[in-house]
Amino acid sequence: MQAKDVMTRDVITVHPTTTVDAIAHLLTKHRISGVPVVDEVKRVVGIVTERDLFLKEKGIPFSAVKLPALFKQWVDPSQLAEIYRNAHHYTAADVMTEPVICVDAESDIGYIAWLMSQRNLKRVPVVSGDVLVGIISRADMIKMLAREDYEICRDKSNR
Repeated sequence: MQAKDVMTRDVITVHPTTTVDAIAHLLTKHRISGVPVVDEVKRVVGIVTERDLFLKEKGIPFSAVKLPALFKQWVDPSQLAEIYRNAHHYTAADVMTEPVICVDAESDIGYIAWLMSQRNLKRVPVVSGDVLVGIISRADMIKMLAREDYEICRDKSNR
């Protein structure tokens, strides 16, 4: 099986200028945890995930010290509500992870599963050439498992 056999084809995407609050709305509305950021010709230029929109620790250069960070900046966690209220000042370009690990539509799903495991990825955009054609999430891989199990059970019942 290849990526094109498992991927979700109707990918919800954003542009680099999409505001963070609009991205949060999309994630919530569609019950997804990340969206690829694409340019005007659907080339993947980044990805925004829940992790990019939540507090994380960011190291201080040349130090072992780590401080809370949000939107690629050090923050005081007690100011989180205020920062979120002003989220419309930030765009996908400000917070996205780049470069993005993508796979080709012809990539073997075994390789994709290994890659996702090794890099601790929850989703990976699928490209043909350099254009986005789909996305594979962990849930898509689990659906494949359920489909395979269903087909095995169906084959046994037809005997």
